[in-house]
Amino acid sequence: MKRILPALAVLTFLNWSNAQKIISSDINNFWIAYDSIQKNKSNQSEIIENVFLNKKTDGLKAFMEIKKFGKEDYLNVIEKYPGFWNSIRPNTLIDSKKIKTINRAFRRLGKLYPNNSKGNIYYTIGTLKSGGTTNKEDLLLGVEKITGDKNTVVSELENENIKKIFLFTNPSQLEQVTVHEFIHTFQKAGEINVLSKAIKEGSCDFIAELALNKKFTAHYLDYGFKNYEKVKSDFKKEMFSKKLENWFYNSNANNPDLGYFVGYVISKKYYENSSDKKAAIKNIINLDFNNENDVLQFLAISDYFENKKTTEQILSEYKAHQPKLIKIIGFENGSQHVSTDIKKIQIVFSQPMNEKISVNFSKNGKEHFPLKNIVGLDKSKTILTIETADLKHDTEYDFYITDRTTKSEDGYPFNTEEYKISFKTGNK
Repeated sequence: MKRILPALAVLTFLNWSNAQKIISSDINNFWIAYDSIQKNKSNQSEIIENVFLNKKTDGLKAFMEIKKFGKEDYLNVIEKYPGFWNSIRPNTLIDSKKIKTINRAFRRLGKLYPNNSKGNIYYTIGTLKSGGTTNKEDLLLGVEKITGDKNTVVSELENENIKKIFLFTNPSQLEQVTVHEFIHTFQKAGEINVLSKAIKEGSCDFIAELALNKKFTAHYLDYGFKNYEKVKSDFKKEMFSKKLENWFYNSNANNPDLGYFVGYVISKKYYENSSDKKAAIKNIINLDFNNENDVLQFLAISDYFENKKTTEQILSEYKAHQPKLIKIIGFENGSQHVSTDIKKIQIVFSQPMNEKISVNFSKNGKEHFPLKNIVGLDKSKTILTIETADLKHDTEYDFYITDRTTKSEDGYPFNTEEYKISFKTGNK
């Protein structure tokens, strides 16, 4: 392994179709530095600097700047995680077979989606800060975080989320990850909600599948297809919310990243429902993820929910399911002469609610927060009772019902991001 790796890692592989360079020399230099450090513990700083960092590629330089890590981070993870590094090392080898597969995929992508990208692909080793990012047209990949598997030694790692990542990664998926991430370099920035984020990520899986001419494999696809109707039903309730944590980057969940699955299916169905396949691919990659109407139109054409509804119908149906705050029992919101004798505030919702209603004090601070205790919902689950603190005369009070955890009993989020309830008590 030690003889083979240096010979392969210094190579620069060219993709002649779009002039991409695939550069992996950072990996070789890292392992040379790593081996030297094991033999000479007293000069670790000089070794990592001279053998590795002074020779870093432009890609690694950008990666370090974007993700904010440096020499001390390298020295720290090398010292703390020897078991991890020894177990991950064989998987970091970027051999010629993988490069050929990736180059073929890039050539095929160039036919599917003609482009003039001159972006380079940098395979490098970071400090477990990131699996990768883009830098303009370039793609920067931290292979130590994307080529592990369930045999990777994670017992030394403190971060539970990072530990769980390796339950779902596989070195054989490097080609998929590379093409997926490269497609991101063509997409418009940002996303407006869970739905647009799902299409943005899942479409990269689908286009990568076409470019690689091979079925995309991932844990979320396996689970998603086995639990298709449940995932679809759950997604429908949260697709217009901005709470990404239930669908993305949630490695602590039993079945993480299901937003990728939904976006993959929506994109594939959009493609299948389009008569002009080349135009469909262009539309998928060029979709404006910050434009709600464009994203909705994309969803409608895909007919993911198999109900043939228009964008207006989809949005209207969703909003009709969202719970609303109907009224406050005891006083009108914004009242200026509320009695200090009130001992409870009752909030009425439009439909039965989940118990976890989010109540927060405002920027005015706790001294203007009138609540002492949340009693809970009544039997109908539509009325929330809250006990008040001892109210002072001639004082303004306020608090918020937020959509953080507030949702209906059947799972639709509260229709307002922050609903302010305020009142002022009267004089003596």
